[in-house]
Amino acid sequence: MRVGTRANLGMALLAAMLSAGCSGDGQADKPAQGPNAGESPSGTPVLFRFEQFTGAPLVEGGEITLRSLEGKVVLLDLFGTWCSPCRRSIPLIVSLHQRFSGKDLEVVGLAYERTSDEAQAREKVKAFREEFSIPYTLALGPDQAWQELAVKAQAEGVVPTLLLIDRQGIARYMLQGLKPGEEAVLAEQIEKLLAEPAVPVPR
Repeated sequence: MRVGTRANLGMALLAAMLSAGCSGDGQADKPAQGPNAGESPSGTPVLFRFEQFTGAPLVEGGEITLRSLEGKVVLLDLFGTWCSPCRRSIPLIVSLHQRFSGKDLEVVGLAYERTSDEAQAREKVKAFREEFSIPYTLALGPDQAWQELAVKAQAEGVVPTLLLIDRQGIARYMLQGLKPGEEAVLAEQIEKLLAEPAVPVPR
């Protein structure tokens, strides 16, 4: 399902959703390679490091930053509570969170809602957490994440989009759309990144 950024939510987003439908559903998993892509020791694509997207407001208040997650493997789920494919993918993501619990995997959901009212968006995501018993971190997704994904990974504005970031903060693998069975592919990529040694992050 396609999304717009908060700057053009409103009617533009509604029109895009009505015309595009659930375009995130059924897409094949594929590694997205940006202009600076190369090969890592584990063989997964090296994509890019986020520069403009540095953090996001947590649903419960406060902020989560990418720098605070360095040293861990991060699974980012860009989703919307209104998106049917996203709702179907949540149990798969929860199962991955449980499978890798205690193994240096941090799962973070970035919610893109159909409202520019931040308080209303928070309430929607909180209700969504309760409905699906989501145990991992949820935040409101910033526009910068989509902007950089579009430029650096040629990503379409489709939710759900899942992105794996390695221990050094480098985006390494992307899925647009997640169907039952595809979580095995994602788990394989997570295992590869977890097996890589933690090294100092260049500044």
